[in-house]
Amino acid sequence: MATVDKESANWRLFGGGGLLVGGLLWLIAAIVSYAAPGPIGLWLGLIGVLVVGIALFFVAFGETGSNGAVGASGLGKVALVVFGAGWVLIAVSQLLGALAVSAPDIIAKIAAVLIIVGGVVSALVIYQRNVAHGAARWVLFVPVIVGVLWAIAGPLGWVSFGSWWLGAVLAGLYAITGLLYLLNRKDVG
Repeated sequence: MATVDKESANWRLFGGGGLLVGGLLWLIAAIVSYAAPGPIGLWLGLIGVLVVGIALFFVAFGETGSNGAVGASGLGKVALVVFGAGWVLIAVSQLLGALAVSAPDIIAKIAAVLIIVGGVVSALVIYQRNVAHGAARWVLFVPVIVGVLWAIAGPLGWVSFGSWWLGAVLAGLYAITGLLYLLNRKDVG
């Protein structure tokens, strides 16, 4: 049984830490936007979503490129990058909206598809590769399922679930996922 050290388990620190910070920023933004709509909530949310997207890159590759939560799986790495790119596109779309620049609706729709496909494949590969242990092995399924609902209700606009609460739940789930990644066991089998 190999021991994971700071050089080989940095996906936990950078990826998990990024998901925790991004999720918390996004959650605070959702609460602030609900209580007092304005630019603070908008910018906190934008930064939170961007940090979540970037953190997924670190979940895929770690710091050095070879030691992510999906191990050596090329499919897993591509899926996590696609998943993160979807969230980065959502942040870009929000940024354009904040700057009063008209963004094509197709950007959000492409982002939604990337989030759905990348998220589902990422969660499956993380589970199958068994690099993450305990709850960290399966926890990404929860925000992925809620993210699919969010994408269907938001950018794709197929169903209407209501207002702000779905994004707040999703943000909280990313924060919990990041925390579980940070606390992941250090032994790799």
